[in-house]
Amino acid sequence: MSRYHLNRFLFDLKMKPATLDRARVDLDGALSDYALSAEEIAAVKSGDPRQLRPLGAHGMLSLYLMRLDTEFDDNIYWTQK
Repeated sequence: MSRYHLNRFLFDLKMKPATLDRARVDLDGALSDYALSAEEIAAVKSGDPRQLRPLGAHGMLSLYLMRLDTEFDDNIYWTQK
């Protein structure tokens, strides 16, 4: 497991618009920039933040996985840094 890299990916989804844009277009390509295990990749692809917590993802950062779904674009929570 690579808790650092999983949390780094989630943090980058939060802070780097380029990472978010790339992940939305090519999730596999975006994930290849991080040293994630197969289990972590599967959890990210599930789109369910609850699957990330047992793998060591920070609870608040886990929520940023939902940014991959454009349905949540208008949520004011994402604008807070």
